[in-house]
Amino acid sequence: MREFFILLKYGITSFQPQRSSTKKNKYNSFKNTLILSLFGSLPLGIIVFFFSKSFFTKLNSVDPQITKLLFLFWMTILSLFFIIGYIGMAMYAFSRNEEIELLLTMPIKRKILTIYQIFVSTISQIFVLSFYFFIYLAYSVVTKENLFLAIIKIFTHFLFLLAFSSVIAILLGKKANKGIVRKINLLISLSAIFFYFFIISFQNINVMEFQALANLLSFSNKAYNFLVWSFISSETLLFAFITAFFLIIIFSILANNMAFESIERKTKKNYKIKGSGSVFKAIFYKDFKAVKRYEQFLYFILYPIGFGIFFSLVNKDPFVTIFTIIPITTFYVAFETAILTTAEVSNIKITLTYPIKLTNLMVPKISIPTILNFLIVVGVFLISSIKMSPSPLILIILPISFLLFTMSSIIGMYFVVKNPPSTENMSKIFGIWQTLTIEGITMGTGFGAIFPLIFLSNPQASYSTKLFSLLAMIGSITVAVIISITTFKKLKRLLLS
Repeated sequence: MREFFILLKYGITSFQPQRSSTKKNKYNSFKNTLILSLFGSLPLGIIVFFFSKSFFTKLNSVDPQITKLLFLFWMTILSLFFIIGYIGMAMYAFSRNEEIELLLTMPIKRKILTIYQIFVSTISQIFVLSFYFFIYLAYSVVTKENLFLAIIKIFTHFLFLLAFSSVIAILLGKKANKGIVRKINLLISLSAIFFYFFIISFQNINVMEFQALANLLSFSNKAYNFLVWSFISSETLLFAFITAFFLIIIFSILANNMAFESIERKTKKNYKIKGSGSVFKAIFYKDFKAVKRYEQFLYFILYPIGFGIFFSLVNKDPFVTIFTIIPITTFYVAFETAILTTAEVSNIKITLTYPIKLTNLMVPKISIPTILNFLIVVGVFLISSIKMSPSPLILIILPISFLLFTMSSIIGMYFVVKNPPSTENMSKIFGIWQTLTIEGITMGTGFGAIFPLIFLSNPQASYSTKLFSLLAMIGSITVAVIISITTFKKLKRLLLS
């Protein structure tokens, strides 16, 4: 294992964007990343512990069996998150890259290289692991479980999940598609965030209602649910340990023969090259394909969708749901437009050879993020309306949101065209000053245009409060219109210059 610890000390560069110039910097980078991951997950884990403990205490006083079913259900979901995310990261780590090519030339066993990549993948799942630990800690405290037995259960569970996921990752490693893997990891990260809010939202739920869910959650306690074998019974705990032992043996055999080669695939599928009818339509089609290709763009789209649906399900006020997602969505639209624009600006010499005006080339990059996010708001609004009948006044939010998204999209493009990013890294398109400026404008106008509706729709609000709210809303909308027009004129001059 000496080789493994040497790799940990000097070899890990997966966490940093560039290779460090010295061994000390490499080691410090790994330590800093590990410390940041731990400190980032620890506060969330502690919050989850206290909320889970409070909820389990209430539920356990009503029916201990339902408490166990809900605990097993949560652990099943987290196990699924871990396995999918872990396999995705491990498959990505097993594919040949610059670091792997260097390590393969060294006198290091392939088994050690595989374990090293597995360790890197485990660190990437530290948030899910922290949820595991603190939820189980809360459950064991409430149910007064034996401490020694609790340690054995959680250790066996982690061992089983790691062994199972590692074997699957090695078997599927040669079939890894990096683009799909990155998108899977994105979905798992978002799911973990929403699961965190999901746990916290349980504090406002009547525990008596969970008695009706006993039959629905009963599958969690069945012996076939291998995702929580360690927690169901002593028999399944023993079976989980034995299975983990055999999986470790299988992993050792497979790891010794790990190829780490890029696999060349042949396909019989023929792609027909055909026109799109017009140059303008072709640009729209090209940008839509880019939307699916960039995982950062998908994150900015999926986060408001998940956030909106989540709040629609746990909140009784549709206005709160809409009010929650519009400001942050307005902020994200600027980044979505910037991602699409950067692809053109970074290759401006090639872009200028296209048989289309540069101004027309940029129109889809403004309209696509605006329309997509507007449809998200409409969808969230409709979902909220199914559960309850909102005030007609809330319909004003729809045209306001369209205006805000258009403004944000124009601002995002303007900053990219004015100061093209020096890096192709889509997560670093804007500098700190640009990000803060965009955040200030989008969040300020977003809150200013929507927040007054709380008082305008409240029949108990005084006349002066409603008048002030109306003036604030009109003022924010006016500012958004002025910013949109002036920024668009500046953008047009830049494109024509």
